[in-house]
Amino acid sequence: MFSKASAPVAWPLFFYFFFFCSVIGVLMPYMSVYYQSIGLTGSEIGRLMSSFTLAAIVVPHFWGWLTTKTGRPKRTLQIAAFGCGLALLPFVWVGEFIWLWLLSITVALFYSALTPMGDALAVRSTRHLDVPYSRVRVGGSIGYIFSVTIFGALIGWFGPSTIIYAVIGCVWMTFIATFFLKEQTSQSASVQVKGQFLKLLRQRQFVIFLALAFLSYMSHAPFNTFFAVHLLNAGYSNDVVGLLIAFGVILEIVLFIFLGNYVKRVNRQYLFALCFICGGLRWVSIGWFAEIFWVVLATQLLHCITFALFHVVSIEQLKDLVPDQYVSQGQAAYSGISAGLGSGLGIVGAGYLWDWFGGGWTFTAASLVCGLALVILLLNQFSRGSAIRVQTH
Repeated sequence: MFSKASAPVAWPLFFYFFFFCSVIGVLMPYMSVYYQSIGLTGSEIGRLMSSFTLAAIVVPHFWGWLTTKTGRPKRTLQIAAFGCGLALLPFVWVGEFIWLWLLSITVALFYSALTPMGDALAVRSTRHLDVPYSRVRVGGSIGYIFSVTIFGALIGWFGPSTIIYAVIGCVWMTFIATFFLKEQTSQSASVQVKGQFLKLLRQRQFVIFLALAFLSYMSHAPFNTFFAVHLLNAGYSNDVVGLLIAFGVILEIVLFIFLGNYVKRVNRQYLFALCFICGGLRWVSIGWFAEIFWVVLATQLLHCITFALFHVVSIEQLKDLVPDQYVSQGQAAYSGISAGLGSGLGIVGAGYLWDWFGGGWTFTAASLVCGLALVILLLNQFSRGSAIRVQTH
């Protein structure tokens, strides 16, 4: 999969994403199942999961600043993974909501570095290799499938308490994987470069891109938090839930491996639109037809578009919008707005909607978020077209 020249850099990144996304494969679909098993309400679950992501609004900017200041992204990842592993240990014996909330915030302080700084290191490394970012990132998809399948079965056999031990184990494996990463130390940013980055944050196309990322992650929040619970309520077993989640990632792997270079040749606005159209169909179908197995199976096929394609296109968009010298800050801004603010507000809203109206309307709300994103895309395309026509007259 990797050439001899790129293998020493690409394989360690591959395994870093494998283990880190194994964490996500337990945390996102199953953590709400664990919280429900210890008697927490939907709104409490939403607040716990959102505290985990809301910290990602601001904290990634600190990690981005630290990485730029030191020029050592590998060291940043090691500190973050180690701190995350330590902060997770008390989850084994703590069951009260307030303590779980405080612990979740602590975990988020460290966890929030693992995605943007890992992506920043991968983007910086693959710029100089004969391998696209998406092929390195496929390790995460494989790790996610491994996690949701294996641990889904273990949860069915040994109960929800397995979830905590699985998350802790995967985080410590991520920490070990960071020691094998190769990094190219970068110079710290000058005052001029920092000023240029602030100017970038005010550019129209960058702001619109962040708005789309915000809405994409918000629309995925009910899925990441309540999909497993929704299917369990519809009569599915833990094993089947795990297999369905894994099935949704299979085509994601194909996309990451084979379509990374092709994505560069297609208009990104069309690809973004495709992601949101499929997202709208996916969420409303899950919300109202979860009892029909073939419908759920079909919606899981769309995961490769609503998540994987959007992520690959977003990384390519960031490569164009954000110069290499402050890619860490660019990734931090993207992560903070999308995985932080978008997911956090989406999870809080999903928690309350779940308690008030149930799963059907919760996923319908996610579909409406995709509709809003499509409106923004259309308005942006219309305004850009109008500007071009004005300039040519």
